[in-house]
Amino acid sequence: MGIILLNNRDLATRLGVNLARWKRWSREFLPPDPLAGRQSGYARQYYLDDAFRTYLGGHMVAWLNLSVRDARQILTDLAPWMEQEGLCFDMRGQRRVPLDPQPACLAREIRIYTVNGGFGYHARRLVSRCCIQQGPPALWEERWAEEEIRPCSACSLICENDVICRTLRISTLLDEFQQKVEAWTA
Repeated sequence: MGIILLNNRDLATRLGVNLARWKRWSREFLPPDPLAGRQSGYARQYYLDDAFRTYLGGHMVAWLNLSVRDARQILTDLAPWMEQEGLCFDMRGQRRVPLDPQPACLAREIRIYTVNGGFGYHARRLVSRCCIQQGPPALWEERWAEEEIRPCSACSLICENDVICRTLRISTLLDEFQQKVEAWTA
């Protein structure tokens, strides 16, 4: 399979995002495209990794109520961890292989802690999930493994009531993104 390049209109349509909003997100979360200037006549082309970064940043702004500046900072902070965990794409549009594969992982989420303008991150992996009582409603037992990605020194100094915690369900977003894009490129 060759290199996959996608354009604004196709991505916005496939991902169910308003085109103007998608373009605004791409300007905010990606570096300028030297070939696609305002009056160049060329549309911006995206590798899947750039498109996912834009999608993830837009999700943080639209659904987690973060400012663009904060979402940009979080994306920068999480980029090395995401690369290490294989939560990104290569040039051919394939998911990268984690550098250090973890034991069974059913889902991943990132807890983003905000206090006094600083951020701390905890990555959580769902390692097992089983039904322990048939419903309705069914009762499920889950086991999570948690690791600190980047500590927030200010978070430990303040009462938990003063800390804002947001959950970014990154594996769900990555799967959703990949399914929507693959359905279109297939």
